[in-house]
Amino acid sequence: MNYKKLSFLVMMAISTHLCFGQVSGSDPEIPPPVSNPCFPGAYYRKAVSSFDDWTGISGVVKLGYPKVDENRLGAKTNQPLDNFSVYMGGNADGKHELDAGLTWEFSTDATGKRSSRRNSWRPFWRAGSWNSAPDKPEFTWKPGDKVQMSVKMIAPEKLRMTIADVNHPEKKFEVDYDVPGFTYQVKRQFKRVNAIDQVHNEGKPVQATTAKVTGAEWFSTTLFRGVNAKTLPMNKSRFTDMRCSDASHIKVTETNNEIGAEKIDILGNP
Repeated sequence: MNYKKLSFLVMMAISTHLCFGQVSGSDPEIPPPVSNPCFPGAYYRKAVSSFDDWTGISGVVKLGYPKVDENRLGAKTNQPLDNFSVYMGGNADGKHELDAGLTWEFSTDATGKRSSRRNSWRPFWRAGSWNSAPDKPEFTWKPGDKVQMSVKMIAPEKLRMTIADVNHPEKKFEVDYDVPGFTYQVKRQFKRVNAIDQVHNEGKPVQATTAKVTGAEWFSTTLFRGVNAKTLPMNKSRFTDMRCSDASHIKVTETNNEIGAEKIDILGNP
C-alpha cells in the first residue's frame, strides 16, 4: 500500500469537508455589517447578527406598555391600525426568513369573554404562514411581565421557540416547527426586534401615528454558535443596530453592553 498517497487523500478529504461542510467551532466569527437597509412598513429596532454558523438566540425581556393612536382606527373594524410585537427570528442564506415571539393580541378570560381590543402579549411564529398560541390565559402575558424567549435550531430545517415566565417558570409555551432552508450547510443570522407594526402596510412607507410602546427592557441576550450551540453574548460587536424607519422614532438606553442588555422605547411620533 502506498501510505504517502493514502495520507495525501485523507488530508484532501479533511480539507474538502472544512471548506464545504460544517465549519468547526474554532473558526473565527464573521463580524456583522455596520449597517443594513430598513424594510419599510413599520417602526422598529432590530439587533441582527452576521451570517455565520449561528444556530439560535435567547434573551430575557420585560414586556413593554403599548399605547394606540385613537385617531387611527379601521373604518370597518374600528380597531387600531397599529399593533405591537417583540420577537426573535432569523434568516438562512439570505433566502428563508423566520419571525417568532410575542405579538399584541386579543385575549379570552377565565369566564370565556373575549376582549373588545387587543390587550395581551401572546406567542406567534411565522415561517411562510402565520401561527399563534391558543387563546388561553396560560399563554398570555401582560405589560411589565418578564419572560425568557428563545429560538433555536434543534435539527436541520426544524426550530424550537420557547417562551417562559421568569417569575413563574411553570407558565410556558413551547413549539417545534419546520423552517425550510435552515440547514447546517448554509450561513444563518438571528435577530431580536421591538416593533410597532402597521396593518396592511408591509413594504410601504410608514404611516404617521402617535402610537408607542415604552418600558421594554432586555436584561440579557445570547447567541448560539455551531452544532454544539456554544453560547456567546449578543453585545455590540455581534449585531447590526437597525433603527427604522429612522432613529428619531427609536430610543435605546444601553444598560450593560457586555451581556446585550438595554431599554427600548418605540415612538411613532416622538
